[in-house]
Amino acid sequence: MYGQFFMLFGLILVGYYCNKKNYLTLETNKNMGNMVMHVTIPAMLITTISGIEITDQVLKGFFASAAGQAGMMIGFGFLMRFYGRWRKLDGRLLPMLDLTTGSLNTGFIGLPVTMIFFGEAGIIYMSAGVLALNLYLWTYGVYIISDKKESNPVAVGKTFLKGAINPNCISILLGLALTMTRAIEWVPEMVVGFLTKVGDLSTPLSLIYIGALAGGSGISHLFKEKLALEISLVKMILMPALAILTMYFIPADGLTKSVFLLSICMPSAVVVPMMVGKYGYGEKLSSDIVLWTTFISMLTIPLSVTLANFLY
Repeated sequence: MYGQFFMLFGLILVGYYCNKKNYLTLETNKNMGNMVMHVTIPAMLITTISGIEITDQVLKGFFASAAGQAGMMIGFGFLMRFYGRWRKLDGRLLPMLDLTTGSLNTGFIGLPVTMIFFGEAGIIYMSAGVLALNLYLWTYGVYIISDKKESNPVAVGKTFLKGAINPNCISILLGLALTMTRAIEWVPEMVVGFLTKVGDLSTPLSLIYIGALAGGSGISHLFKEKLALEISLVKMILMPALAILTMYFIPADGLTKSVFLLSICMPSAVVVPMMVGKYGYGEKLSSDIVLWTTFISMLTIPLSVTLANFLY
């Protein structure tokens, strides 16, 4: 099982190599990332979730996981603002620090890793994190990093709809509807098989994408970014520690808690630097933090699974 996990990160090296050899340029890689987020991951979410038997307990765990992950992302980002002030960082960087360190890569890395360690039963809880992440990024996230903060109900409603109406969120809700109504039984086997094949591409393509992203930035350059490394270590150690503490006070079954801890050990979301570049300030530091947290997660993810097996 752990061998399969490290094979996943071997795919990151494939992406890195392909970028360095110019087989996979940054523009091509960006398009591939869009394909993963808008095509392959939604297909995987539909087929996986629709195949799970949704009991009242599972449904409660799903919404509790979504709320818990959203709360952790907002709360931890808020704490990192204090850290940034204590480190006397440029005030313009604080919104970026909030969003980058608070976000969790539950899509590109979380879903494939969950499938390895917890199987399809765990996917439902990690998909709750994907739902929470999308709503978090496109509502709270856009609001805090934008220079033009609008608080009127219309503006807030528009950003919420932008977060809710996207392929990942729609696929999660569709998968839930198909299994809860048993409508999946009426979907032609050919269609399910096709979506399954498309969804199977999510794991290799998402990790190759991350590797090519690292190749574009350069590993040697990354080791010179000591501030990014410092911030990344704080995120990857403190955030899981807070999650473990929080879960002592939350009644939930072992699988729900285990996947929740795994989700909090995810690196920062790869889409955040692009959002920062469009709406805010500090895109380069945000990108460095995403890459550093991704590398650090190679250690923290298997450790979190081992710890979850011990605790829950």
